[in-house]
This record gives sequence, structure tokens and C-alpha cells, in this order.
Amino acid sequence: VEKAIERAQICLLVLDANQGITAEEKKIATDIERAGKGCILLLNKWDTVKGFRMEHCLKGIEEEVPFLKHCPTLFISAKTGRNLDKIIPMVKKVYEDSRIRIPTGQLNRFIEGCLRRNTPPMIHGKRLRIYYMAQVAVEPPKFVVFVNYPDLMSVSYKKYLYNQFRDAYSFSGVPIELYLRGKEKADPNEDLVG
Repeated sequence: VEKAIERAQICLLVLDANQGITAEEKKIATDIERAGKGCILLLNKWDTVKGFRMEHCLKGIEEEVPFLKHCPTLFISAKTGRNLDKIIPMVKKVYEDSRIRIPTGQLNRFIEGCLRRNTPPMIHGKRLRIYYMAQVAVEPPKFVVFVNYPDLMSVSYKKYLYNQFRDAYSFSGVPIELYLRGKEKADPNEDLVG
């Protein structure tokens, strides 16, 4: 499975709609995210599901694997052909999103808006300063946030920035990698999302 994920540009994660997500499928979804691959969630055998709404089915899966919340989902039936015609257009959209480049100026306006709405908290008498943000790669999109001291980034503020970023930019089905870089010790492996 890992080799197939590595070779793929976009992964289609097919689940049995009657079963939800199994432990093995959770591992596969996590591997897809770690590999930086785009993902589309396909819930098959929807024609056999009785008494469940799509939203309830999806909510349980998203709680198990938060990354899947950002992945487009189709409720399909291989037997009846339901929604099969929508898979290829969705694959194209996720691929296009994985290749989006956002100009630094636009990212800086995004950061300024985040700071205006929610100022970073004081930690040990110091406040996190965010200087700017830049995109450094596509497939998957990678961004570096330049700050005064990375250790001043609280877990809750990390989540705030990540969620704001997801709201502002589509990147449907695509994992986003955000890194912190401090003014003194540059560490490109310092993961913002953690």
C-alpha cells in the first residue's frame, strides 16, 4: 500500500459505507496525509445503507481521521453507478489544488488579518511576532511562517492559524504543510501544525 501511495499523485480512499472506517483504513488515510498526497474519500455501497444520513456517516469518519475533513467526499455505488461520473472531475480539482501557488503578498495580508482578529498570547512575558509567510513548494503545498521565536507559538494559536488558512484557501483534499522559522535558529523541520 505504501508503494502505491508513493507512486500516486491523488489517492482514492474507498470505504464501505456500511462499516465506516476500519483501523487499517485509518492507517492508510494517515499514510496518505504523511506522504503529502491529495485524497478523495469514496463511500461505496451507499445504495445498501438504510437509516443513516450522509452527514452522520461522514462526521464519524472525520472524527476518526481529521485530515479527511478536508477531503472531498462522494457517496457512490459501484453496483448502481451512483456518482461514478463525478470521480474524474474531482480528481482533476484536487490535483489542481495541490499545485496552487499563493503569492507572498497575499499570504502576508492573510497573516495580518489573522493577527488583527486574534493576537498571539503572551508567554513568559514575550509575545510571538509573525513577520511574514511564504510558500516554498507545491504537491503538497508547503509554507514557512517567519517568526521571532518559534517556541512562543502556542498549540491553540497554531490550530487557529491552520484553521484560518484552511478557511481562506481551498486546497481541497490536499495536506498543507506549515513550518515555523525563527529569526535566530532557522529550523525548517519545526512543524507548525504539530
